[in-house]
Amino acid sequence: MDCLTSYIQEFKSLLDRLPLDKIDQIITVLHEARYYGRQIFVIGTGSSAATANQFVAGLSRITRQNAWPGIKAINLTDQSLFLSKIGDDDDQTPVLLNQLDNLLERGDVFLAISSGAQSRTIIRCIETANRRGATTIGFAGEDGRRLAALVDVCVQIPSTEQEYLENAFQVVGNVISCVLRDEARNVPGERWKAQDLARQSPAIRSPLTSKSSVDFPYTARINERSRASLEMFSEISRELAYQMSLRDLLRRILELTLARLNASSGTIVVLNETGDPIEGATAYNGEVITNIPQQYSEIVNRGLAGWVLKNRKAALIANTRDDPRWLARPWENESENARSAICVPLMEDERVVGVMTLVSRQVGVFSEDDLSLLAAIAMFITLVNYAL
Repeated sequence: MDCLTSYIQEFKSLLDRLPLDKIDQIITVLHEARYYGRQIFVIGTGSSAATANQFVAGLSRITRQNAWPGIKAINLTDQSLFLSKIGDDDDQTPVLLNQLDNLLERGDVFLAISSGAQSRTIIRCIETANRRGATTIGFAGEDGRRLAALVDVCVQIPSTEQEYLENAFQVVGNVISCVLRDEARNVPGERWKAQDLARQSPAIRSPLTSKSSVDFPYTARINERSRASLEMFSEISRELAYQMSLRDLLRRILELTLARLNASSGTIVVLNETGDPIEGATAYNGEVITNIPQQYSEIVNRGLAGWVLKNRKAALIANTRDDPRWLARPWENESENARSAICVPLMEDERVVGVMTLVSRQVGVFSEDDLSLLAAIAMFITLVNYAL
C-alpha cells in the first residue's frame, strides 16, 4: 500500500508541475498546422513508440470537423518497425531519416517523444527536421536536456522514471487532442472556406520561427481556453494530493468538478473487466451521497450513462425533457424545470472502464468546452484507477 500511495502522490506532483505555457504553445502550433494544411510527424523510440501511436490516433479521431481540413498526422515509428528493430537504435535511424527526406516539407511539424536518455535516432531526426525548416516539438524527461535544447518548444517532465513519464506524456497528449477537438467544433468552418488560406499561402512558416504573413484570428482564444482547461486539471491534481482510496478520490473529483462546471448533481462509476460497477461517487444538490452497488448498476444499464457506455462516446443534452436517453431518477420532482446534462466514458486503451455524468438544473448550461474538459478529467480518473 505504501508503494501505491507513493506512486500516486509522485504522479500528481508531476501533473502539478506540467509546463502549461509550453503545452499552450504546442496547441497553437498544431492548430495552425491544421489550419494551413501542414503535416504533423510524430516519432517515439522504445516504449515511447506506443505513446506516439496513441497521440497520432487521438489526433486522427478529431479530423474533419465543422468543415475544417483534416489533421495530417503521421506516426513514423509504427509497431512493425520496432518489432524488427528492438534494441538496435542505429538500424532504425536510416529508415526514419529516409521517411523524413521523402515526406517532410518546410513548415511541417515534427514531434519527438522520448522517456529515456538521449536516443541517437531521435537526435538525428530532430536535426534533420530543423535543417528542412520544420517546427520541432519534444516530449522529454529530466534527462532530455539535449533534446529540449534542439527543438523549438519542449514539454520536459521533471522525472527520470519511465512509468511516470509515459503516463504524463499520455495526459499531455490527451489534453492537447481535447482542446484541438473543441476548437474545431466551435470555430466556424465557413471562415476557413472563405479565406482558403491553405492554398493561398503555401509557404507560411510556423509561428515559433517567424510571424505569419496572414493573421491567425483564433490564437488568443485557443490560448485562453487551453490554459483554463489545463489549470483546472492541475488544480484537481493538487487538491487530491492526500486522498488515498479510490472511493475518496472519486468523491473529491466529483465535488471539484461540480463546483467548477456549475453542475447540481453528478455521478462517477468505475467498472471491472466484466462491466460490473466496483466503485463510484454520487452527488445531489452539490452534496455527495452514499450509493450501494445495485444503484450504480441501474445507472450504467439505463439512461444516458448506459447509452454512453454502449456507444463508447460522449453525449451533451441541452434539455433532458427532449432527449429519450435521459432517465429520470426517483428523487426528481416531475414539476421541476428540465435539466441539461453531459456524460463521458472512462476509457483505458480500447476498453470502457467507467462513466461520468454531470447535471444542471437549467437548460442549455453545458457547452462543448465543458464536454472536452470533462473528457480530460475522465482520463485522469482512468489513470488513478489503473494505479490503484
